[in-house]
Amino acid sequence: MIPQFILPSNVQLNADTIFSEPGVLQIGASVCQPSSTCPICSQTSKRVHSRYSRTLLDLPISGNLARVRLKARKFFCDNFECPRKVLTERFDCEIKPYYRRMLRSNDLLARMALELGGNTGAMISRYVGIPVSPSTVLRIVKKLDIQSKFLTSGIIGVDDWALKKGRTYGTVIVDLVQKEVIDLLPDREANTLSEWLKKHLEVTTVSRDRYGSYALGVKAGAPQARQVADRFHLLMNLGDATKKVFQSKGKELREVFNLYNNPLIENPQSDSIQQLNQNSIKSRETILSSADLSVNRQHKFGKAKELHAKGFSIRQIARAVNGSRVTIRKYLNMEQLSKRESRNSTNLDAFITLLTKEDNSSKTYRELYQTIATMGFNGKYSQFCHKMNHLCTIQTSLRKRALYRSNQNVVSHQIVTHALHGAESASADR
Repeated sequence: MIPQFILPSNVQLNADTIFSEPGVLQIGASVCQPSSTCPICSQTSKRVHSRYSRTLLDLPISGNLARVRLKARKFFCDNFECPRKVLTERFDCEIKPYYRRMLRSNDLLARMALELGGNTGAMISRYVGIPVSPSTVLRIVKKLDIQSKFLTSGIIGVDDWALKKGRTYGTVIVDLVQKEVIDLLPDREANTLSEWLKKHLEVTTVSRDRYGSYALGVKAGAPQARQVADRFHLLMNLGDATKKVFQSKGKELREVFNLYNNPLIENPQSDSIQQLNQNSIKSRETILSSADLSVNRQHKFGKAKELHAKGFSIRQIARAVNGSRVTIRKYLNMEQLSKRESRNSTNLDAFITLLTKEDNSSKTYRELYQTIATMGFNGKYSQFCHKMNHLCTIQTSLRKRALYRSNQNVVSHQIVTHALHGAESASADR
């Protein structure tokens, strides 16, 4: 017995035969409705003229292509005034004239076409079990009957969309309350938008970008509507403006970063040059030992210590900081994070105090290198120069900051002195 559920239940069809081929399931069906309706005069006819075979594709069954071979009929039209004498059998649903697929199969392809488009939709249709070409997918989309909504919520968004990117653009109108597309206009002209708005007098608010034609179109078509800039374009404009400002002030930003955001300056708020000079010695001693520590390792080290103090296990800490348990266990046994030893590491940290003395400020790099080489320095001259250049950069930054602070103090002192002198002169005149 052939199961009846393989055919649509809302059509009067009987499954007579069924057999399978590789990848295809052939279903033989016949019609059991007693009559048909003339498409011209709408008169019911029961006189059968002849029979013919019709092939329709249905939804796939168990991954196989379902092909229905339907034995359809032709009827005589008994209305003598009707120009149609013979008519093919008509169905109320699922089967339409000239269609080669069931409507439920066609609806599935239409949904795929709207979501995926022509090429991708055709490719996926092969895996679904309804293989079609990209042209067929596009043809299905063009035949869809889309009813445009005449009334909107009154709050709409207007933006452009690319029919062909870089060349041809249209206008998309979206209902911002219902969150759905209302209409598509063929271009971005002000007259086209104004004509559309004149037909929708309920529009009270229009969200748009900064395109001038849209502003003119809204003003001409809906003068009562309030125009607002949408959030997306506001954020884009803010980001572009901020980027331009930072790009134009690149030199100033680098100087400010070197003066104020240098982590090696231990007391950046101190206005005393003497105290800054005292702290600079300690800063210069720690620069070379901390320069090779990456920010990522420092973050993991601090986070591991923090979570361990809260009672988390090593496994939980490793998952939280995305590290191995061996590394986390090593961090927990350390009091302070040290730089990694490599083949290019040297023992220059032991000579920083000697190199930063005032007596060695007038010596050249070659002389300093020869001095520490005799004392046991195990690095090359190029490594020594690289570290010394880094140290000199920090020293220059410290001097600039000290000079800037001292100039600020001098200017402030001059302003106060001038004000006091003016006050004393005014009191003497009285």
